[in-house]
Amino acid sequence: MAEETKKKRRIHLNIGLIIFMTIVIYLTAVVVRDLGREKLAVYEVGESLIDDEIKGSGVIVRKETLLTLSQDGYVNYYLKDGARVKKGGVMYTLDSSGRITSWLDELAKDKDQVTPEEKQQVFEDLKTLSETFSDDSFSDIYAVRDTIRYDLMAYSDTVISDNKKELEKKFGKNSFIEARAPKAGLISYYSDGLEGMSEKNADDSVYDQKALMKDLRTREKMEKGSPVCRLVTSQKWQLLLAVSEDEYNRLSSLKKRDINTVEVTFMKDDFTTRGTFDCMKKGDRHYAVLSFQDYVQRYINQRYLSVRLLLSETKGLKIPTSSLVEKEVYRIPARFLVWTSDSGDEGQVAVLEVDKKGEKSLRRQKVNIYQKDSDYLCISTDGLKKGDVLSTTGMTDRFNLVETVKIQGAYMVNRGYAVFKAVTIIRRNEDYCIIAPEESNLVLYDRIILNSSTIRENDVIY
Repeated sequence: MAEETKKKRRIHLNIGLIIFMTIVIYLTAVVVRDLGREKLAVYEVGESLIDDEIKGSGVIVRKETLLTLSQDGYVNYYLKDGARVKKGGVMYTLDSSGRITSWLDELAKDKDQVTPEEKQQVFEDLKTLSETFSDDSFSDIYAVRDTIRYDLMAYSDTVISDNKKELEKKFGKNSFIEARAPKAGLISYYSDGLEGMSEKNADDSVYDQKALMKDLRTREKMEKGSPVCRLVTSQKWQLLLAVSEDEYNRLSSLKKRDINTVEVTFMKDDFTTRGTFDCMKKGDRHYAVLSFQDYVQRYINQRYLSVRLLLSETKGLKIPTSSLVEKEVYRIPARFLVWTSDSGDEGQVAVLEVDKKGEKSLRRQKVNIYQKDSDYLCISTDGLKKGDVLSTTGMTDRFNLVETVKIQGAYMVNRGYAVFKAVTIIRRNEDYCIIAPEESNLVLYDRIILNSSTIRENDVIY
């Protein structure tokens, strides 16, 4: 009796040991497998505001004329840079002999202080600089320096206008010439030699050469034919912006929807307005032509402007690019789907089958619906194969499953296992993509697998 008890005890201990060793081996295998496997990471779908925008640098085209001297002489400037002049108004005086200029220099020596008006003007110039200055526009300091210098120089021009009769008496009526504006417009004393440019004759070299505006003002004697000022005769102006083919197509699609204006932000001073636009092709180059009815004075001495075009703003969902996965599906007409009573994302299709006797019957096959619109559905391939024939319940209409298509999506793990959810991508970069909420099967705060390559559909996560 004692021997039998010992045998039973040994058998009991052996079974326990076997079970224990089995568990140890299993756990060891799981640990080893997980050590060589990339760890799963879960991402929560967030919301993002998408700006469909285009950034670039454009060339300004405006109605402007470069005026030149009719004879040699010294120029005394009547108007401040950017000032408006009426047709026939005095733009500057030309002193051919230099005697008036010498007389003005003598007066300037006796002028030992700056007038309150001049102080105020200098203050306004510096205030404007401080309000608009940025590291990207450091060169504006030199433009303001020149402006201040010529604001103070305007003293001599004021003397001429205030003492016109005295000057004529002292030096003679023909001692200086008053140059008058051929048209009404804005005066600029800067030129880059591109005043004759138009929308039609602007070419790639205009973008490449980056012509610089040069100050035409000087107290030295100038020769006949020398450029003296620029006259801008219209408030209307254009900005020719070179764009990529993709950007051109995006603008063209707006035109097709009768959208003719875009929001334009000028990077120079962060000023935003709306402008009309047209699309233009020249050879293999693409351009956007932005047109404005105002603000020509704001950028009168600029030829190139960097801008940002805001085409539209869209709310979308943000997911990592690494979470994307492709899935092969069948795309079928929507009329071949037979909905179940508790459909959700599932439905059924009727597969037409013919037995050996030639008798036809319909087999119901359950399918997942990944994408759908009013006409077509993308369904799972499970239980279906190429060559299967789908039929309506009355067998009056048929559809052959010939080939699969690929759609993009991500694995949602809200319920603890991986479920494929199709998405429609609006924009994408290396790290993230934006999907359309109304055209995707993911919603805000859904949990998805971050590294999709580490998992398969229906895998249990937790």
